[in-house]
Amino acid sequence: MNLLESKVILTKLEKEIFIDDSSNIELSGFKSPIKKSPYYEIMVGLDLIRIRNNEFYGTKKSYFGLRITEDLQSVVVYEPDQQSIFAVKNELEKQAAIELIDYLLIQSPTFKELVRKIIYNYKQANEVSGIEAQEYNAKLSVLEGLLNVRKLGVNFAIQKKNIA
Repeated sequence: MNLLESKVILTKLEKEIFIDDSSNIELSGFKSPIKKSPYYEIMVGLDLIRIRNNEFYGTKKSYFGLRITEDLQSVVVYEPDQQSIFAVKNELEKQAAIELIDYLLIQSPTFKELVRKIIYNYKQANEVSGIEAQEYNAKLSVLEGLLNVRKLGVNFAIQKKNIA
């Protein structure tokens, strides 16, 4: 028997269930540092199963953002503007979401394997030139850094991202 790891966020209205499978995790929106924002940024999307009144209520994709410092020494989790995993949650529910993110970044073998697969595919498509080479190397470094995230290196900034 092959059991899957799952995590549940109990909210006032429903249960949001994350099943630790690579098909339920999306990494997208890689951004390199700019003067206004000296961080690398990546969006992480999680497919969650929704259960209401003990019945299947559908699925939803919830996101959180990762900001990684240029020196790759710290990771900050932030709330995106749309489809946030923290949206419409009270403090206890937000704490459950933080525990899920903590598990994903630090313990989840599926997340680590997905990052390794992205790194492998990225290296296979190694068709970069001049200026692109610096961004290519930076993206590889950030992805490789995600494989070594430690609990002490993750900070949570649960507030809306400022876009100005």
